[in-house]
Amino acid sequence: MKKGQDTRDLLQTHARRLFWSKGYSNVSVREVAKAAGVDVALIARYFGSKLGLFEATLDTLKKINPDDFPTADSLVDVFVELFSNAPKEGTEASPISMILLNANDSDVGTIVARIQYEYWQSGLEKIIGSKSQAALFFAAMMGFSVGQKILHLDGIAELGSDEYRAQLRHMLTTAIASPDF
Repeated sequence: MKKGQDTRDLLQTHARRLFWSKGYSNVSVREVAKAAGVDVALIARYFGSKLGLFEATLDTLKKINPDDFPTADSLVDVFVELFSNAPKEGTEASPISMILLNANDSDVGTIVARIQYEYWQSGLEKIIGSKSQAALFFAAMMGFSVGQKILHLDGIAELGSDEYRAQLRHMLTTAIASPDF
């Protein structure tokens, strides 16, 4: 039983890295099996299908629990530190890369949208108290990450610096403070 769980975990780990860094449709089950060093038939055995394997990678995502954030300011504090302490280089596939690469995929896009809402958006709405401000908060977070990690915009400070923290804090608090449309 332990060996089976180890194999399942190994497949899930490599699938997460590949699906989240290359996109679901750009990765084959053979590629995942090869990366994990196991027979491709084990994907069907443990997950039923490629789609089942992708869905299993989403189980590792953390949910935003409104009980963990008594105020919107505490939410901003946590996200500023989370992003400031992220790996400098894209050494690990992130939830943001998973969204960017898979939200528009015809096979898994609706799953990604559902997960985004269930895991993050609904919690943000409860903490912030507004659908539109929660959406702006999430969009600001995504946009800031894209600007820094993907586009390498010159105007964004060095990751982890005090200036970076101040810039990100400004973006997130502005999103929360925006008028509710």
